Amino acid sequence: MLRTRTQYLLFFILSSTVMADTLYSSKNYLSGDWGGSRIQLHETGIDIGLTYTAEPAASLSGGYKQGDTYLHNINLEFKADMQKLFGFKNTTFLAKISSRHGDNLSEKFVVPANAENGRYIYGEYFNKSQEAFGGQTTKLVNFQFTTQITEVLSIDYGRLVMNDLFLRSDVYCNFMNNATCGSPKAVFTPYALSAYPDATMGIHMDWLIEENLNLKLGIFDGGWMEQNPNGLDWSLGENGIAAVAEAQIFFERGSLYTQQKVLKVGVNHHTGEFNDFETGAVRKGNTSLYLLSDLGIYAESGDADQGLALFGAYVYNLKDEIAGLTHFLNLGFVYKGLVSLRESDKLGLSYVFSKHSLKNSYTHDNVSGKKRVDETLLELSYNFVLPYGIEIMPDLQWIHHPNGSRDFSDVTVVGIKLNVNF
Repeated sequence: MLRTRTQYLLFFILSSTVMADTLYSSKNYLSGDWGGSRIQLHETGIDIGLTYTAEPAASLSGGYKQGDTYLHNINLEFKADMQKLFGFKNTTFLAKISSRHGDNLSEKFVVPANAENGRYIYGEYFNKSQEAFGGQTTKLVNFQFTTQITEVLSIDYGRLVMNDLFLRSDVYCNFMNNATCGSPKAVFTPYALSAYPDATMGIHMDWLIEENLNLKLGIFDGGWMEQNPNGLDWSLGENGIAAVAEAQIFFERGSLYTQQKVLKVGVNHHTGEFNDFETGAVRKGNTSLYLLSDLGIYAESGDADQGLALFGAYVYNLKDEIAGLTHFLNLGFVYKGLVSLRESDKLGLSYVFSKHSLKNSYTHDNVSGKKRVDETLLELSYNFVLPYGIEIMPDLQWIHHPNGSRDFSDVTVVGIKLNVNF
């Protein structure tokens, strides 16, 4: 299954047609500019986008048992320039719809949350081997407005995805494991931060304090886990609020892979209720502290967009009785244009260390008390960036103590991440 679903696309890897990098060109979009109609829509203030992401993956060794899964995400988005269309000065509108299908390999084969015979009940798998998971449903995601108040201050308001705005880097999704692609997973143990395709009502401010310092602040409804699955739930106050503050310190601005050097320091506090691992009682409030960095350290001669970037992330959760991951560390690099004549391809290596809360005991063979241990993940990827908005990324993962379990041997996962931008 893994091979037959993707082999018809591999011939694109052998060649790369040179195309003009213009708006909606065939270099970046499978359907191009629709005979000029797409550009005309853009000029009137409307942009429509459609992407398809698939992540077939297989467990080759270790874990609960071997198997493979195929999951996908379809993302439809609509952008509108409200000033061009309705005269609302310096304001844009964004709406996204996500449709997902398929089972995640980690919870089905690596360390199952609930095996078919009921023998193993290990709870949610945190660092999932595929990132495009999340329900068998179609749902509304973003429904938001953005207004540029001044040259240095903008606000987003409406239905927002928190990790679109905080704890993120554009280098992360050169990988397939959700430990790297997305935001550092410790901020979701418990779910004190919303991530695509989950959204919630909120407001976000981005303030350029000075040339090399951005301050980002956000307040969000904390009840996204209480919403109905179609994303049309606009209720407030279901489980407190989430407040996030992040300072971005730029030592150098420029190309992401060669020049940009930025340090991001933040705090996320959720006032809602969470279950205590030991007592089962309800506890109020959870706080996460985090530190992220992107460092472009090398540019190939004569090309400011090809070179080597390092990245790192560290998250600390203050309450180990409700946070599944108390410490989370992610380090790695992405090299853009390493191979001659493949200037847009990206080679990536990621290392993840997760310290599981010892208070989060398992239920194993209906006998509680199994303790989690530290989990380590290594991931190697190579992203082939092809014409017509197609990317094909072979991916290899090795996982030590999967989901913090001593009961399962080290796991080897192989997969392919396919992304098509229509």
